[in-house]
Amino acid sequence: MNRLASCLALPAVSLLSGCFELDSFVMNPRHCSIGYSEDDCAIKKLCTPCGEDYPFADFGIAPELATRHPIDLDDDQTNDAWFIAADPAATGALADVTVVFSHGNFASLEHYLNRVALLWRGGVNVFAVDYRGFGQSSDVAEASEAQFMADTAAAWNQLPAVLAAEGKDPGKPVAIYGYSAGALSGVEMAVLPTPTDGGGACSLVLEAPWPSVDTFARDSTFIGVPGSFLTTGSWDNISKMREYSGSYLHLHGTEDLTVRETLGRELFDAAGTTAKEFISVEGASHGNFIEGVDDATELDVAATLGERAYLDLITAQMAGDCVQ
Repeated sequence: MNRLASCLALPAVSLLSGCFELDSFVMNPRHCSIGYSEDDCAIKKLCTPCGEDYPFADFGIAPELATRHPIDLDDDQTNDAWFIAADPAATGALADVTVVFSHGNFASLEHYLNRVALLWRGGVNVFAVDYRGFGQSSDVAEASEAQFMADTAAAWNQLPAVLAAEGKDPGKPVAIYGYSAGALSGVEMAVLPTPTDGGGACSLVLEAPWPSVDTFARDSTFIGVPGSFLTTGSWDNISKMREYSGSYLHLHGTEDLTVRETLGRELFDAAGTTAKEFISVEGASHGNFIEGVDDATELDVAATLGERAYLDLITAQMAGDCVQ
């Protein structure tokens, strides 16, 4: 049971004792220094000790295509990040496109390697960034909203150097993919100034994104308390999306009970761009579906659509906006 569900199961008096503190409502970090159980390994795919490379080969990615590029932060810490080069066999126009992937709030990047691999099979390069307190990032403590956004800016501004190190043109624009709470990082990148020597964002794809803490609290917790009671930050994507004027694709499942489709539409409607499309995926739930594991009973957007249909949507978006 996650932190939110655990808190909601307690009497109201427990809420007043501080069940929701700081920003744990938003982030659920899992660091590599935490011990692993059989459940973690078999179901959650969280079994990589600190200092070891992730098992990319288990997801069909040749290990030599994956390179670690830690992001230097403003307090001498680093956030883990990986660049996965496009499959050399993928000779299409998307082989020069890089997708910045921001994962959800449960656990670290290794829990989402299936999603990294799925995007990679679309024929693109993938730059996957982890967060403070997650995975193999150096700081074990979770970030406040201000620190999270500063860390996001650090990743965005260092991306051109990563691309140059990988032999890619750092001046080419990149696509941004924000998954669930990863939209907090994805939207922030999309509205940040173009980094020095960088190409900026050519496309934004959000899947089941969080709109804001206040909106989420009002709609999904069913306890009728303000967002300020749940977290010290506003985590307000709705306001930021009013600033975004680029291409925007939104994917949302009709059976998403965590971030309901109505919340997704609030975010979508607020977006300042006219180049936007909302795809409602009938029957899709929230979560990261990993085929073949015990708790993967509800299909997410990608699993509901099927790999080919999902990738057709994503790659068509990027081909239209990011191929120069």
